[in-house]
Amino acid sequence: MKAVCILSGGLDSVVSMMVAKKETSKLYAITFDYGQRAVLREINASKKVSEILGAQHKVIKLPFIKEFSNSALTKDKNIPTIKEHELDNIEKATETMKSVWVPARNMILFSIASGFAEFIGADEIYTGLNREEGTTFPDNTKEFIDRFNNVLEYGTLNKVKMRAPLYNLNKTEIVKLGKKLEKDLGLEVLKYSYSCYRDNGEDFLHCGKCESCMRRKRAFKEAGINDPTKYLE
Repeated sequence: MKAVCILSGGLDSVVSMMVAKKETSKLYAITFDYGQRAVLREINASKKVSEILGAQHKVIKLPFIKEFSNSALTKDKNIPTIKEHELDNIEKATETMKSVWVPARNMILFSIASGFAEFIGADEIYTGLNREEGTTFPDNTKEFIDRFNNVLEYGTLNKVKMRAPLYNLNKTEIVKLGKKLEKDLGLEVLKYSYSCYRDNGEDFLHCGKCESCMRRKRAFKEAGINDPTKYLE
């Protein structure tokens, strides 16, 4: 069975791809360049992970997305920071979400991934959507996946399906699953994931203070698993 993985290089998409590695026979990974600040680091992380997991890797450029985005991920704006004790504060997390929101991003990316999947005859598309980010990002929810799959019933001839194997997990549980999958696969993968919103001038080097980094830090700590990530702070 063929599968396409939407791979940003981040922790969630990497663990989702590890699940796909166990469940499918042939893997393809797509990384999107939509003008985000960390695109070079995301691409390099995705290439490395794809190499380790034996997947064919493709980068798709979507420069038009940046043109209608005011997100701190694509514009010269301050990327918001957040304290660990604020991560579960819905009001604060919603505020930071709005700062980094890219209009209709997942809807666009999933549509393109669906076209690619139909073209190569893939049965499923794997994504790293999860419960923790779904609390503030509406396009990271099971409801979004379910409704997108309804569209795929009419939008593709082979009726490819989106899969979100992490949708009922938080970040701590994702780290635990990733560590278990590393053991099952006999591969070292998590250290090559890249979660930071910033480009810190070096592959795999994280700022340590943006919300994505803070959630990554907390997840490894709460999982009781050694964090292999290098942080500036």
